[in-house]
Amino acid sequence: MPRVECGFADGRLGTGARRLTFFGPTIMMDIGFDENFDPASPQTPDMSSRQVPALVDTGASESCIDVGLAEESGLPVVDKRRIAGAGGAHQAPVYLGHIFFPQVQDAIYGRFAGVGLSDGGQLHKALIGRTFLADYMMIYDGPFGRVSLVR
Repeated sequence: MPRVECGFADGRLGTGARRLTFFGPTIMMDIGFDENFDPASPQTPDMSSRQVPALVDTGASESCIDVGLAEESGLPVVDKRRIAGAGGAHQAPVYLGHIFFPQVQDAIYGRFAGVGLSDGGQLHKALIGRTFLADYMMIYDGPFGRVSLVR
């Protein structure tokens, strides 16, 4: 079974438990838009942004991408829509793209709302929501700072 670790170990920056509480479950992923990607093929999509931190966010129904990263990566804007979060409701651009998880060779392709994570001072460049997590079992071990996603 593919397994992805997205918690933290004890280290010079503090205990894993403390870091997990501060940052939340974090996974490194690639973001971009590969027009030639075929999900039935074993090839890896060609992504413009590699190894960017994403927050595994059980409070988000869908996955979202930071507006700055989406623009920097050249993701096409395909729509706009009203979204709501901790800051209230607002209009957001919708980008077409891929989020690729090299650890498990899993890709999400589709439309992602643009959110202002960097503008809000966040470390994360994407939110991985429940539509992705529906295919995974999540094990959250707060006292040890470990979080695992198992497919």
